Amino acid sequence: MKSMIATIGLSCLCMAANAQQHAADSALNRTVVVENQYNPEVMDAFKVNVLPKVEEPALPKQHIDYATALHPFSNWNFTPLQAMTSEEKQREVPRGYLRASYGSRNNVDARFSYLWDISRRDFLHVDASLYGMNGDVPSVITEADDWKSRFYRTDASLGYRHDFRKVSLALGGSFASQVFNYMPVWGIEDVDYSLSSHQRYTLGEGYLRVASVEGKLPVEFSFQTGLRSFSRAYDSPWMGSGSENIFHTEGLVSGNIDERQRVGIGFAMDNLIHDVDQTDYTLLCINPHYTFGSKHIQLRAGMHVDMQFGHDGRLMLSPDVKFDFLFARSYRFYLQATGGTRLNDFRGLNEQSPYWIQAEQMQTSYTPVDVQAGVQGAPMPGLGFRLFGGYRVVKDEIFRVPGMLEEPYPYVYTFLAQDKAKVGYGGAWLAYQYKDWLDISAQGTYYGWDVKEDREVLLYLKPKFAFDASVRAKLYKDLWIKAHYRFEQRADMKEMETADDVNSLSLGAGYAFFGRLNVFVSLNNLLNRTYLAETGYPVQGFYATAGLSVRF
Repeated sequence: MKSMIATIGLSCLCMAANAQQHAADSALNRTVVVENQYNPEVMDAFKVNVLPKVEEPALPKQHIDYATALHPFSNWNFTPLQAMTSEEKQREVPRGYLRASYGSRNNVDARFSYLWDISRRDFLHVDASLYGMNGDVPSVITEADDWKSRFYRTDASLGYRHDFRKVSLALGGSFASQVFNYMPVWGIEDVDYSLSSHQRYTLGEGYLRVASVEGKLPVEFSFQTGLRSFSRAYDSPWMGSGSENIFHTEGLVSGNIDERQRVGIGFAMDNLIHDVDQTDYTLLCINPHYTFGSKHIQLRAGMHVDMQFGHDGRLMLSPDVKFDFLFARSYRFYLQATGGTRLNDFRGLNEQSPYWIQAEQMQTSYTPVDVQAGVQGAPMPGLGFRLFGGYRVVKDEIFRVPGMLEEPYPYVYTFLAQDKAKVGYGGAWLAYQYKDWLDISAQGTYYGWDVKEDREVLLYLKPKFAFDASVRAKLYKDLWIKAHYRFEQRADMKEMETADDVNSLSLGAGYAFFGRLNVFVSLNNLLNRTYLAETGYPVQGFYATAGLSVRF
């Protein structure tokens, strides 16, 4: 398997290295990125979702709430399970949150968050987090038994909002520093292993937002603009140190025709400017839409009109149509046809995998259509289910393939390539909740990928079948236990070895004191399985963490 993975990476590399010999629109050398900004409250810091998005229409609420959310766990997770907290009702919602935990392999996770109501019209939100690890990890890819992995990320953000009588004004910013090392490929003569043994990414953002206060104006609006930056400190294959800056603008204007009908138009524009060998360009997205809502029917009719200027400039059209029908009081049928574009900036690429490399500039990912249908309902209080299926076509879909380089960068990287992909998917979800004592959920999804015959290697880390299950139970008063299990079967390779399946189990427990102070412990990857995560790098073996959290 190890030699096969290396071969895959080198094959992908060869496609990328010959990029300049193909036409500009060659599907062999494109790279696409999903932008998925990290939310530090969700303690799955390294969980990267590459599965087709399944949008879930809301079910009608009954007199007893039931579980509607899956609780997936990370299959490459440096952080502990979520702190166990009491479901006890509070007269006043705590404004602050503090968490700190530490574990084997120097796994660390810390977070501080506070929302300060300065006055009835002024609000300040402060958030900071640190997570990562430093320890031996099974190599899986190289011939070495273990490698000394190091990854730490620090985030900090500050946001302020003032509400006028009819309009609100908000401004804020965020900063992140990410430091890590690459897995070395030992045994190569006359090579300087310190050339690219480490990397540092720096992310920053500042924004200004003006919006109408809900219900105060006949035509509601929101407008936000700001600057986003991403910089690399050290060179990597085909790209030196440097930065990418984005002037990001977005907004929405909407108004009611009557009590049931509403029209609106949303827009977003990103102006990308580089000081590395990349072409500057602008992506403009416009989304006019009409909505109708009644007791039993919800309808949205619109379209995505996306225009790119510079770097493969083009016009991209896709539908934005959704139909939702409520029947038998607690059952809902939905049918939708959507699409759109996905910006492939450095930020999004980093969320795909911090170990990425690219041989040429990425193209914008374009989904002409994503059709999906499903039914969901609540046959009894506390019990919910959903059956769904769909088919999606994506031009310039992203594919990640791990591989190794020799001179002058003898390290393992995640090679990114692009091509057109079609995927059909279907599955089922079931959840049950009994008061605040028991919460169970499970979901299984099957995926059928379709790419060109000579591009099958790109499916190496794509899923064929995925199953997630989560159980959270209160044993006694404020004593909780929690379990997560994930199984993922990778797509079949006809002429090469298929990637190892994901098979991961995690357990956690916690106890709450006074309804606000919690102590918790988690045991991760209990099966001690070694496999490649969606990032293209190996997961940790078994590790444990313990810590405490407090709401104040």
